[in-house]
Amino acid sequence: MIHKAVARRYAKGLFDTAWEMNLIEKVAEELDQVVDLLEQQPDLRKVLEYGGTPSKIKKEIIRKVFAESLSPVVLAFLELLIDKRRERSLYDIRESYHDLLRKQKNIVVASVKTAYPLEPQFEAKLQEALKKATGKNIELQVSVHPELIGGLVVQVGDRVFDGSVTKRLEMMKERFMERSLGKLEVDM
Repeated sequence: MIHKAVARRYAKGLFDTAWEMNLIEKVAEELDQVVDLLEQQPDLRKVLEYGGTPSKIKKEIIRKVFAESLSPVVLAFLELLIDKRRERSLYDIRESYHDLLRKQKNIVVASVKTAYPLEPQFEAKLQEALKKATGKNIELQVSVHPELIGGLVVQVGDRVFDGSVTKRLEMMKERFMERSLGKLEVDM
């Protein structure tokens, strides 16, 4: 929990700076770019996150790898993380930054679980229906879960809409179990 609080504080500082410079979306893209590269290059990530690597060397690596592709704001921010030994917090900082960006744009995330991949036109209709229901812009995060059999489960904030076949089968089972076999009469 402390790590998330630290990440939010750093993200807020970066967001405020980016806001003043009118770079909030560019900074979000650049944070994604950095995290994506670190995920693709696990050795680079290990070097940057290893506490035994001197800060000076980590900063040189950052400058060499990202000097051409990142704004001075994000480069300076990465160097600040290195100075403060918060390199491992970068992933949480990125998530917190995106949360701030979504909030600023009146966007909420809708987590959608489906049995099968959704067709683009259905995603658009679902997004529009959720927008009407919530009064907010919707960012869909769709994941496939074959165990649902069919239908979908949508979570927006703390609200869950379960329209899966699995849920319907569970409800039918519960109703069936409520009708105890002892209540059935046999005519002879």
